[in-house]
Amino acid sequence: MKMIKNLLTAAMLAVSVGGISGLSTPAMAAESAAGVSKAIADVKRALAEAIQIAAAGTDKDALIAKIAETKQHYKEITGDQYGARLQHLSGALSKARGMAQRGDMVGAEEELKKALEIINTF
Repeated sequence: MKMIKNLLTAAMLAVSVGGISGLSTPAMAAESAAGVSKAIADVKRALAEAIQIAAAGTDKDALIAKIAETKQHYKEITGDQYGARLQHLSGALSKARGMAQRGDMVGAEEELKKALEIINTF
């Protein structure tokens, strides 16, 4: 009798957990195509601004902040079709940030231009 009670309790728990997770699935909807397009546009805009800051070569803190802003925008881009290119973009932005931190504005500008080439393929 106790074994049947335990089995029924386990079955009820499994059904409730399944029901709860089933209810939460619609709340975790994927981002819309319009949202992804906006994020891509935001990355392009921020990259263009970062390239201008790097070309001026005078404000490494502003450049680092603009690269951080760009990274926040690219994190909003979703979709399997962007996976590898997002990794390349992330790498280029990280290299640019490192160069900017070392004061290599010319090198940072070159990496940012590579990042812009990558985002233009989206």
